[in-house]
Amino acid sequence: MTTLSAPKVIRRVRQRLQLSQEALSRVLSATKGAIQHWERGRNNPDLARLLALREICPPGPERKELDALVKQTQAHVAPLPNGPAGKAGAEAKLSRYAHLYADQGSLRLLRRENTRLQRQVARLESTLKKKIEQLRIIDDLVKDLQREISELRGKQPEKSAAASGGTVSSGAG
Repeated sequence: MTTLSAPKVIRRVRQRLQLSQEALSRVLSATKGAIQHWERGRNNPDLARLLALREICPPGPERKELDALVKQTQAHVAPLPNGPAGKAGAEAKLSRYAHLYADQGSLRLLRRENTRLQRQVARLESTLKKKIEQLRIIDDLVKDLQREISELRGKQPEKSAAASGGTVSSGAG
């Protein structure tokens, strides 16, 4: 049996599910960093997470690769004994996650939530850009007003001197 590349399989499965790394991390109760490490080959997921990923992966070539990866990982971690007891144990492990992802509805819900969050982030980024531009304009206006105020203050003694008839008493007090 050829050794499968876990990072490639995990990335393909995640892309097939149309999930971001963060969304997949939520589904598998892992961190986003863990998903990143798995996809970069720095670490490998444990068997329980591979089994959970298998449960939510729809049938297709990605699932077949994932099945092979699960078998490969099982062979490295703890080979299952041959016979009915071994098969029952594997099925029990798989069914442990079945209640979490019994239907594809939860996967659709995650996809919708992911899409909604991406739209919300795009709107927030757009609003942030507008606000930054508004702040820049306000900052320019404040600088202009401060300059005009300082110019007016510089002209103010001349006006008060003209108003008093040209005699300015220095040292009043």
